[in-house]
Amino acid sequence: MPQQGPLRWLDGEGWLVMLGGGDWRKGETDQVDARLLTLANLDRPMMVLLAEGPRLLAEDILEHYFAMGGPGGMAFTLAEMTRDQLQASEFLTFLQEAGILYLGGENPLPLVHNLHNTLAFQAMVEGFSSLQGLTLIGEGAGAAALGRWVFTPQPPHQQAMGLGFVMNAIVAPHFTSAKDSPILRALPQLGENLLGLGVPNGTALALGPQGQVETWGEGEVTAIVSATATQD
Repeated sequence: MPQQGPLRWLDGEGWLVMLGGGDWRKGETDQVDARLLTLANLDRPMMVLLAEGPRLLAEDILEHYFAMGGPGGMAFTLAEMTRDQLQASEFLTFLQEAGILYLGGENPLPLVHNLHNTLAFQAMVEGFSSLQGLTLIGEGAGAAALGRWVFTPQPPHQQAMGLGFVMNAIVAPHFTSAKDSPILRALPQLGENLLGLGVPNGTALALGPQGQVETWGEGEVTAIVSATATQD
């Protein structure tokens, strides 16, 4: 598995991109989105999967990337899907062909609850790990879902196991400061050897297949180990 310092993530052929958030309609994520499109396989389609909201919003995100030079694809939202539909042959075939999978939303629990122990999650891992080279970009809740644990955004913070692509980290999107993040403040009580990653809006932490660790966008990613915070 790739490792840089204490950070460990799943070995794969694609990139893992954790975008803190930001309004793509206002251009707040343009730097991250443009960088993503220089690294992903644009000969394969893109899939957008949102934790909540209407399918039209997912389609608008797909159109945003297409306007920036990205591939066409398909858009879905869990608010309009059942768990069984995530395992339907049509959905799985498209996922197995995708070059980019965008996970987004505000609440990560629907993403992890609906994906865990499904053929769709298996296809995600296989696509990322194989020569398919699936690149995963998580925005907001999608970024949180890529970590080991996730929490609901509002108190009381419900906890669930994340998708675990980043094996030993908790990702805090929309990050402003450690003192304003109750999840990262409580990091020592959540488990041993956990790393907290605070990712602001308009900023992404990108982990590459050759062990690359890059910060995209204008902000900085804050890494918290135990009670110590450092800036990347």
